Parts: sequence; structure tokens; C-alpha cells
Amino acid sequence: MKKYLISFGAIVAILFIVIWQYNSKAPNVEFYYWQQQYDVPIKTVIKPHYIKCIDIGFDKNVEFRITKFATNPYSQIIPVVYIDNDAMLSANPNELALKIVKTLDKLSKDNNFNYNTIQLDCDWTLTSKDAYFSLLKSIKNISKKSTEATIRLHQIKFYKQTGVPPVDRGILMYYNMSDFYSLETKNYILDLDIAKQYHYGFDTYPLPLDLALPLYSQARVIRFSKVIGAIEGVDIKDIDKYFKPIGKDTYIITQTHYFKEKLLYKGDEVHFDSVEFNEIMKGTKELSKIMKKPKNVIFYHFNSKWDKKELDKIVEIF
Repeated sequence: MKKYLISFGAIVAILFIVIWQYNSKAPNVEFYYWQQQYDVPIKTVIKPHYIKCIDIGFDKNVEFRITKFATNPYSQIIPVVYIDNDAMLSANPNELALKIVKTLDKLSKDNNFNYNTIQLDCDWTLTSKDAYFSLLKSIKNISKKSTEATIRLHQIKFYKQTGVPPVDRGILMYYNMSDFYSLETKNYILDLDIAKQYHYGFDTYPLPLDLALPLYSQARVIRFSKVIGAIEGVDIKDIDKYFKPIGKDTYIITQTHYFKEKLLYKGDEVHFDSVEFNEIMKGTKELSKIMKKPKNVIFYHFNSKWDKKELDKIVEIF
């Protein structure tokens, strides 16, 4: 009897240690690489594991844009496939899945990397859900790999309506939660007031979740009272003498000229969306109250000017 008691006690102790170590360990810090050409110096200490390898868009027909590798990535990566919703509505899911897997296999061989997981990024709708979920199943069946899918906040709060993608893991995109085209949107990248409106459903959501956080800035261009597009990777520090302030983070263009290779016309308005360290800290703290600890926190995107110590502070909240 004593032997059994000792064995049982040892098992309890081991379980306690394992649980304690898991709870005390911070999530891994990871990065997305989202350019059409991968060009990270080979000697770089930290490289991104999550690399967008295929960008699938739609312009009369489904179009594949494949990332070119100027340098070799890590030997083991997670390739990400972005799929525009219009492309998803127009494609045959099985044919598209086969093309995706063949393309990734070729990229893997040509650029000396391996992968055990494929991540899909598509902001599916109720109209495209069936086709997208069918695509996910086909990719898993054809590739025999683990699969992941990006998840938006509203797709967690209303998951019984939007559906849960048939994948092994989800990645919560904690950004771009506002209406890009609305003139009332204060900050398209991160608006914590809007985020809180979707802090529901985490306790019953059936997929394990990792977390993606923003590290980028952009400028939305407004012409004739309509948002017509964005200039990515710019912030207020980049403005020139033809930007006149007319409100918080908003400027009017006083002379037609090119700005970051984008032609801006006199009278255009430019609104800058950016993310501050304190905002991400605050948002992550609120999220940590309702979300289970993620295995990975993936920052979008690589080559940010943020300090590694700041990123560690964010991740350690969990």
C-alpha cells in the first residue's frame, strides 16, 4: 500500500511541476514576413518563421503571386497562404488546394526549407464559408500536414454563425477590427474600444488559439470624402512640407505630388493609423483575462523598428 501511495504522490508532484512550468513559461515570440520577396540577411540572428509564400487574388480570374526568395529562410518554416475572399468565391476548392500544395512543395525544394504546417489567411464570409472550409479540408488531405487558419475577433464572438474552420489551430488577428472605408474609423489597425465589443466566446471557442499582434503603421488616403486606399509602412514622421494638419493624425495635401511612390492630389486627406506600445500592452492585458495562454505570439510584421525588450514585455503578460 505504501508503495502505491508513494507512486501516486510522485505522479501528482510531477504533474504539478509540469503544469507550473507551462504556466510560468511565456509564449514564443514570432514574426510574420509579408513581402513579395523574402530578403533577410543569412547571418540575421532572429528570422521570421511565418512567411507569406503565396498571395491569391482575383482580377477577372484567380491569380497566384508567389514569393521570391532572395535569401534562404530558416530550414523549418510555416508557409502562409493569403486568399482574397473574391478569389475564394470564384475558385474550385479542390483544384485550388492541389495547386497550393504543389506550389509550396516546389518552393520548399527550390529554397531549402521544410514545413510541417500550412497556415491559411482568408477573411471568409457566410457566402464563401463552405468553399473555404472545403479548401481547408482538401489541403490537409492532400498535403498530410498540420493546418492553421487566421481568425478575426467577430469570428470568435459569433462562431456559431460564422463557423469554425476545420484546422488544427487558429491564430487570432488582434488588429484590423474596424471598418477600413469608414470616415468615422479612428484607427483601423487597433481600436481598443471596438476590440472590447468582441471579447466574447473565448471560453467556448473550440480551437486552440495563437495570437497575432500588429507592429506596423499605414496612411489611409481620402479623396472626395471616400477612403480610396492605403500607403503601407509609413507614419507621421515621414510627412513632407505638403502635409497640413487638420485634425488628430489627419492631414490635407496642399500640392499634388508623389509621396512614397503614391500620387497624392491637392485636397486629398491622409489619415495615419499606427500602434503605440502602451496600446498593445493595454489591449494584451485585457485579452489575457479571457484568452488562454497562446503557444506563440506572432508580430506583424518583421523588420519593425520595435525593441525586442518591448516585445518581451508584451508577451510576458500571459
